[in-house]
Amino acid sequence: MIADLEILGATESEKSGEVIELGADFLVASSPRQLSPAHLLQRVVERIDSEPARVRTDAEGHVVSINPAFSGLCGYSFPEIRGRKPGSLLQGPDTEPECVEVIREAVRTGSPCETEMFNYHKDGSRYRVKINIQPLYDEAGNLAGFEATERKLP
Repeated sequence: MIADLEILGATESEKSGEVIELGADFLVASSPRQLSPAHLLQRVVERIDSEPARVRTDAEGHVVSINPAFSGLCGYSFPEIRGRKPGSLLQGPDTEPECVEVIREAVRTGSPCETEMFNYHKDGSRYRVKINIQPLYDEAGNLAGFEATERKLP
């Protein structure tokens, strides 16, 4: 989503030309008099490309949200992965079992973890990724889920 914040009633200080993230959508705070629509789109794409892939799960590890960078990394859209465990779609023959066990243990104990492993794109191609998983807690301190941040490695 690209929007002109002037039309949305943004104040002059908000019209800085910076890309800001609102959920899974992106707004570009810029007036059309400052940047062309093509330039605005290019800036949004650059921002999405610079963002790490993120996936959130519930406490049992089922996907509840992803960002556009996650779809770009693995090829799956949200409807395709919602409610599934990421590993069921992303792991394959070269995925290291010891790395999978690190993730399983973190989910089982509600602990953070970090690992590097091979994952698989929807098209079947293999890629190496660094995954950082953090537990998420609700207001009462109960485990509510996890957020994984993933970066593709060379």
